[in-house]
Amino acid sequence: MPKAILPWRLKSFQQSTGTDYNSLLGEPGSNAKTNKNLTPTFTHNLSPADTSGVINVCPGAGNCKKTCLHWAGNPAYMKGKQAKRIRQTIAFSRDQNSYLEMLSVAIVRALTKFEGRQIAVRLNTTSDIEWEELQFNLSPDVADFILLKFGVKLAPGRYNSILELFLQFNIKFYDYTKLKRNWQKCRDLNYHLTASFDGHGNAANHKVCIDAISNGVNVAAAFNIKKSQPLPERINLLGFSLPVLDGDVSDSRFDDITGGCLIGLRFKQPRATKYSADDVASFCI
Repeated sequence: MPKAILPWRLKSFQQSTGTDYNSLLGEPGSNAKTNKNLTPTFTHNLSPADTSGVINVCPGAGNCKKTCLHWAGNPAYMKGKQAKRIRQTIAFSRDQNSYLEMLSVAIVRALTKFEGRQIAVRLNTTSDIEWEELQFNLSPDVADFILLKFGVKLAPGRYNSILELFLQFNIKFYDYTKLKRNWQKCRDLNYHLTASFDGHGNAANHKVCIDAISNGVNVAAAFNIKKSQPLPERINLLGFSLPVLDGDVSDSRFDDITGGCLIGLRFKQPRATKYSADDVASFCI
């Protein structure tokens, strides 16, 4: 059998951008938020908002910028973590098609690690990109590499999104978003979205959340309370009376009751960035 060799075009792209499909996704167990999921969850991280200096990957961000969970975790590892996310963001902005091919290989690698068991993938762990709108070509040489390396057959050709490419597989894609999306289109692509509330002062975000609730999509919001404190059972938000689900029990939002619930998240203090009490108050309920 021929040896599986990554096509030179994609290998050259990885070398020039300092990226690697083997480490493009965070492994299950590497993220404190997704560790609680029963479904093995892989995370994809870019440098949030405009912190890469080349592209804004969170066009709907507002109050959340100063308290982003990107800055959470051990500050000792922040420099290396941020550098990797910047490299990946630059690679994405430089050649979107090659990046999506590389991401496709990474997802297949993740899938085969669990031999048919369902996995979950968060493409926007620290970004807010409309993946369902990004068309790309999967070249025959990359499809051949995937077949030889992982034993997974993917048809080469033009895809409307990376979600369409993996629609037939046992993968649960999910994310939070501050953008108005085609909610039904995402459902049809097996892409579970939860809208994200950005505080009481962000009128543009309010419109997104109202549209989401009106379409049966849940909304997540941060509460400035201690880890030990209970969340309210119900809350009035943007003209809706919403039952509150505890979003800290796990991050598997695709298992939540749907139809207009508020996913309550206790505010986690980022340790590697500066912010004020006013910043927290602006973002949290």
